[in-house]
Amino acid sequence: MAPLFAAKVKSALSGDTLLLTTVRPPQPGQVPAERTFSLAYVTAPRLKRDEGDESQPFAFQSREHLRLQLVGQIVQCEVLYTIPNTNREYGVVYLPNKVSVNEQLISAGTVRVRQTTAKEAAEPNELLEKYRSLEAAAKEGAVCLWAPKIDSYTKVNDLPAGFADKYKGQQIDAIVERIINGDRTLVRLLLPGQHVQVPLLTAGVRAPRSASTTDAAAEPGEPLGDAAKYYVEARLLQRNVKVEVLGASNQGVLVGILLHPAGNISEKLLESGLAHVSDWQSNFLGAANMSRLRAAEQTAKAKGINLWHGVTVPGVKGGAESDKSFTATVARVISADTLSLRTKTGEEKIVQLASIRGPRQTDAQQAPYVNAAREFVRKKAIGKHVKVVILHTRPKSEQFEERDMATVELARATGQSTGSSDLAALLVENGYATVIRHRKDQVEDRSPIWDELLEKEDAAVKGKKGFHSGVALPVERIVNASESHARASAFLPSLLRQKRVPAIVEYVNSGSRLRLLLPRENARIKFVLAGVTTPRVAMINPGGASGPEKSEAFGEEAQDFTARKLLQRDVEIDITHADRSGGFFGLLHIPGTKDTFAKTLLEEGLARLDEYSAQEAAVLAQFRTAEEVAQAAKKGVWKEDKGKAKAVEVPVAVATEGSARKREYLNVAVTNVEPNGSFIYVVLDETVGSFSTLTSTLTAQQPTALSTRPRNNDLVAYPNPGTKSLGRFRVTQIDNLRKQASLTSIDFGLIVSSAPLAKLRTLPSQFSPTLSGIPALAKAGKLSLVKWPEFQEDYLDDAVNYFYDIVLSTPETLLAAGGEPQKLVAVVDGSTADGESLTTLFEASDIDKSINTKLAEEGWVYVPSDKVLRRGVERGYVGSKELADLRKVIEDAKRDRKGIWEYGDVTPDEE
Repeated sequence: MAPLFAAKVKSALSGDTLLLTTVRPPQPGQVPAERTFSLAYVTAPRLKRDEGDESQPFAFQSREHLRLQLVGQIVQCEVLYTIPNTNREYGVVYLPNKVSVNEQLISAGTVRVRQTTAKEAAEPNELLEKYRSLEAAAKEGAVCLWAPKIDSYTKVNDLPAGFADKYKGQQIDAIVERIINGDRTLVRLLLPGQHVQVPLLTAGVRAPRSASTTDAAAEPGEPLGDAAKYYVEARLLQRNVKVEVLGASNQGVLVGILLHPAGNISEKLLESGLAHVSDWQSNFLGAANMSRLRAAEQTAKAKGINLWHGVTVPGVKGGAESDKSFTATVARVISADTLSLRTKTGEEKIVQLASIRGPRQTDAQQAPYVNAAREFVRKKAIGKHVKVVILHTRPKSEQFEERDMATVELARATGQSTGSSDLAALLVENGYATVIRHRKDQVEDRSPIWDELLEKEDAAVKGKKGFHSGVALPVERIVNASESHARASAFLPSLLRQKRVPAIVEYVNSGSRLRLLLPRENARIKFVLAGVTTPRVAMINPGGASGPEKSEAFGEEAQDFTARKLLQRDVEIDITHADRSGGFFGLLHIPGTKDTFAKTLLEEGLARLDEYSAQEAAVLAQFRTAEEVAQAAKKGVWKEDKGKAKAVEVPVAVATEGSARKREYLNVAVTNVEPNGSFIYVVLDETVGSFSTLTSTLTAQQPTALSTRPRNNDLVAYPNPGTKSLGRFRVTQIDNLRKQASLTSIDFGLIVSSAPLAKLRTLPSQFSPTLSGIPALAKAGKLSLVKWPEFQEDYLDDAVNYFYDIVLSTPETLLAAGGEPQKLVAVVDGSTADGESLTTLFEASDIDKSINTKLAEEGWVYVPSDKVLRRGVERGYVGSKELADLRKVIEDAKRDRKGIWEYGDVTPDEE
């Protein structure tokens, strides 16, 4: 009698053959030895293995009887004989209770006693005789193989068409027939009347490839590939499981979850460090299942076992969480996926939402949704408190600046208990962003809710939301209503009739100057807060550094205060009037607040009262009170108020040093600036004082109303803007339908676009420019030697606004009605064919550097070529030191990429 050996049954290859392994578990990372063992003197029906084979009747049932009884059990084996050609061992298998499995199977009728050879028949064999006796009893009982009718089924080895869709989400009873890799098995799906034997991808995991043993030339596997395969074999091979069908891969391979009574094999495999999470299958599993898998993987990472042995994994250990998590306020929405946040310390930090990408202009399907997505984020987040977690700082590269990748979570509204508050999730689920498919090594950039984002993206695609709808949004046609005075005049009547016009603050030029979008009118306007002036702010170069021009005291503070309160916010405005540069003046209200924003600036000491525009807006009394409160508290500009600089008296007709040309120096005030940079100025001489007396006398006479309708070019009396005194105006246009007229002041150049005809008064002849001895004060001027960037509309607006802030004086300051004019010094170099004075302007408080030069330093103007200059009255400057110095300033601005030179040399080609 041969000695017995103990073994563990790995699988039942058929009804009469077992695959055995050692009883002792192998060392970690090793695979135990295997041996094939067949039951002696018996044979079972042949089971189909390959595509071309046919199973014999009852083959599956015979194998099942043996599988259910022995797989995973420890048995005792006795070898009776070996086939020399194959070295296959044949013998008897004993259960722990010493029962012979061979005899048990014969009695159950699942195997037959095989025919004996001549040699075996010639020798007495008590065991063989016993087997034949048991078989005779089984035949007599008509059991299993000996039954009159054997149950049959249909078996297919190909996945039927539409199978994954038909059974998606259902759990099907199955048997794991073979382990191909740690993440791929061959399963037998037990459907009613049919068995489907197909490969199955285990959802959510990717295990190393094991060594190939089926090819003639075996291929080595990846590290730990065999260990991962054995891990699954030891637990699932030939076990009864349930397969939850999730779908099929692009190659048509079934994808599903293997469910065993002991748990989900995917989670166990990940916890053991023998697989990675498979990101591409996230859509199959959903966020909840993927979350459990990632937690299991994180457990292995933390332990540093198997695949994670010796691997440094970011975010697993250590890290100053307080440095990466903070609360902030959304200060600006740069794009749908990029925000500027203001922290509690006042620092601004730009972050990009992790794992998503907003619509791109380069994508034809997404491009129409760029503005819509940005507006979606603005409405959801601007000015809101958010919780921010910095996941990773993406280093600077050729394509990208250094950028913090983060998650941004909105504070839930009161009473809100459902719905996502993660900004990235809101964008994705509404079809305004796509989810980035990260590489396996990009774990730092990946959002912790990446799987949820994929799930929401899939729902958005199916629901045809946002740019997934395939519907192109209509092109937004926004009109620049401040493009010119004529354009502003066309919009003004409609805006004057409306109250509380909805607007969005797009840009803050200074504390009181804004750029607004009016969605209802599809228009964009330059807007000035009526009733106040704020300190001037130096223009900022593209690189972020301020130029030679310095901000006035509290100018930057006023701009920052306005930006904090208004930038990208929804506001409401009441328009009062427009100026000749196309700017609109009015009151601005923040919804939900009582006071106007201009009054708030006054109370904070960040603005001064402008009586002219405050009177126009009928808020003079309350604004004066607000200013007095700030003055009493010495806030802001009133903290160290030293008054205004006095004008410098400059002699007239002084020769410029180093030049033979005689140049006229005049004290002037600029009363209006045209959109193209031309301006109206008044010479500050004794005539201005006489004019003040003239207007007082005219007002006292109370001229009569016009007896006939006026005609174009008629001179009439009408109140000077910002004062109660009458002034001299020329009629430029009549609107008989609205009974209004457009007027131009012949003394200040100001335009009144909608003066009621009933308020026009006759101008007595003694007050006319001819008979009064006081000619029209308004003179047209242009800057010498420099040209405005009329070929670049956006830069032209910024350039003229910069000039406007420096030079403009209001009429009431010249009529001693309040305040003091912005005194300038003008050097008249000649005049154009249209009668405009060519001037070099200086601020009276700084006559060392002209305003022309300051504009050139900031990159807002350019100097024409000598060829162009020789054609006009400035030809005398060609070759002069003044022109050479100005061109040097221009070259410095080009080098520093200031203003119009931001993207290189844009000087127009000139003939």
